[in-house]
Amino acid sequence: MTANPYPVLGPAIPRLLGRASLLQQIDRHLLKASPDHVSVVGPALYGKSVVLRHIADTYRMRSTGYVTAAYVDLRHGAITSDADFKRRLAGDLKAALQQDRPDLAEYLDLDDESIHELLGLVFDELDADSSRVLVVFDGFDYVLGGAKLTRNLWDQLRALAQKPSLRLVAASRRPLREVCRTEESRTSDFWAIFNSTPLRVAALDDVDLEAFLQPLLDSGHTLDGSARKEIANWTGGVPLLVGGLLRRLWETHQETSSLSKPDVDEAAAAMLDEQRDLLAALWDDCGVELRGDLASLAAADVPRVDLSDRRVRAIEDRGFGRVAGNRLRASCRCMQRYAMQQAPAVANLKRLFGTASGFETNIRSLLELRLEQVATQRTDKVLHDYVTHAVRDVEDHPEIAIKGVRDIATRALTLIWEAELPRDQKIPTEWIDEWKQVKVNFPDDRGGLPLGDGAQCRLLQIVTGTADARPQGKYVTKTTYLLINHLKSVGDFGQHLNKFPESKVTVGFAASVVLAAISLVESLSDDLRGDGVRGSQRCINRREARHSRGSAGSP
Repeated sequence: MTANPYPVLGPAIPRLLGRASLLQQIDRHLLKASPDHVSVVGPALYGKSVVLRHIADTYRMRSTGYVTAAYVDLRHGAITSDADFKRRLAGDLKAALQQDRPDLAEYLDLDDESIHELLGLVFDELDADSSRVLVVFDGFDYVLGGAKLTRNLWDQLRALAQKPSLRLVAASRRPLREVCRTEESRTSDFWAIFNSTPLRVAALDDVDLEAFLQPLLDSGHTLDGSARKEIANWTGGVPLLVGGLLRRLWETHQETSSLSKPDVDEAAAAMLDEQRDLLAALWDDCGVELRGDLASLAAADVPRVDLSDRRVRAIEDRGFGRVAGNRLRASCRCMQRYAMQQAPAVANLKRLFGTASGFETNIRSLLELRLEQVATQRTDKVLHDYVTHAVRDVEDHPEIAIKGVRDIATRALTLIWEAELPRDQKIPTEWIDEWKQVKVNFPDDRGGLPLGDGAQCRLLQIVTGTADARPQGKYVTKTTYLLINHLKSVGDFGQHLNKFPESKVTVGFAASVVLAAISLVESLSDDLRGDGVRGSQRCINRREARHSRGSAGSP
């Protein structure tokens, strides 16, 4: 049997089908006398990687002023620093230059700390020959979203990109500057070098859809007009759905040469039943506002005036709807049916939290449910009671709720020291000796646990590890320390609200703080569980032992 030409998801990037108009736009930017740097944007799972891989492969083989092209996949592999990024760029560029310019590839020593200068040297040499390379960056969202990359990197990359010998194509889900997670990165001029209007990878148009059908036609199948129409109606031109539907048709109609509407309807119904994960992936990439619009659109046409231009464009770009006259209509039957199933949940969410008053009325119930999720039989009862009281105060008395979180922090500290320190609550001498050796300033109450939550928070910070001191505790993690420190700080503020008359404690603020308190319950429970129940049981045993000693001495 011939291999199915319609792979759906999977580890490999499939070959490009369609996208002729988009490729022409990219070519116009890259092949003109003074080429542009090109930004490509589009939702997840709409084929940005397929397009970019095709561009890199095409320009690597072209004799159009580009010596070669390097495809730099930023989605995979650890890029956590400026140096990592530059090594990745240099490594992929080195591989691309090996065939046509091995002399320049030799310049790029990936272990050299001055890799940026070596990159500059390569592009200067290309300038001298009036040559040019294309570098295609795929997945800028990944490095901008999590890696600790600085403005210095982007400024250096901008300096390279100003050389005539280098042109860039970069893909992301949103415009590049919007993807930046740090203000430092956002303020770099690097983002301004790209074309002012990003090129969009959206749903397939009619020409693209014909290109998708071509492998099926080449195999000897024919599709009548009704079949072609239903493929468009079911999928809306969403590449993932088109591929999934055609894959199903290929697998189930090997012996059938002529396909019509019933064949497509049967395949689409089977795909909906067997591959709901495709629709779930598309749905999950939509924000709550877009989900609400899709749920409304699934039930009936929506007046065009009811939605902003931005919301209409988001629906049309994804192939889920189209404007007809003065109304917006669903154009993807698969998503329409999925959205109908999700509509009750979307409606409930909007009903509960769609307005400010709704949020304030219902946030307490949400916090109660979350506390019920994270609390276990081993959760300390006193800690649980404190958090429960704070939850109950959020709606009607938010200022009281934030005052109460200081008691939550204090109780958590008590549980931690019971688990981490010996019965006499003395700080182990080996901890102190190591802190003195690395010159860490720690609270010192003659070797005992210092008084006061502030000093104990500082001690916990050191116990869970700092830049100068390694973690010493057996159970408690840095996450737990950060939550306790946050709650203590807010609790201190709550105790002295009268000194800050300009500050208003809103329900939203109190809810965010109480949610952090609930997260502390979860984090502390996980920590004290240790390697099973070791931490929690040790804590329980100590409390029971103290209780027994107290009972024995009572009259």
